[in-house]
Amino acid sequence: MSEVTANDMMEAYALDAVDFAKKFDKDLDFSRESIERVEQICTILFNAIPRNFFTKLIRRKPSEQQVLQVSKMFGGYVGEVMRKNFGGNWSIENLHNQGNTVLLAIGESELSPVARVYRRLTNGPEDNVWHYYQVLESELKS
Repeated sequence: MSEVTANDMMEAYALDAVDFAKKFDKDLDFSRESIERVEQICTILFNAIPRNFFTKLIRRKPSEQQVLQVSKMFGGYVGEVMRKNFGGNWSIENLHNQGNTVLLAIGESELSPVARVYRRLTNGPEDNVWHYYQVLESELKS
């Protein structure tokens, strides 16, 4: 039996994102443009989180585990689109003794698309995933 690598794990999360996106009538096809659809889904999810006292009475906020799971799926997806276009490998690192972090190494760059999606889901549009991809794309092309 072969050992599951970080690349295998993140590819599986990316495929989960493709399936999950269908619930929002979004097709994720691993194209550059599909990252914009990931951002649209993140917007829907962020807007669905209750933020004030009254909406919290009506709807439950997602658990931290649920937010982390969605972050891994869509972060894995974003990273897999990057790997398709620029190469690279995933790794799992223990940074600053704060637990495991999934990183994507492309050349000299170490990226964390999972952390970016997590911030997008918790902070809102200021951490736009589509803009993140576009910035990294321009840096990786040069």
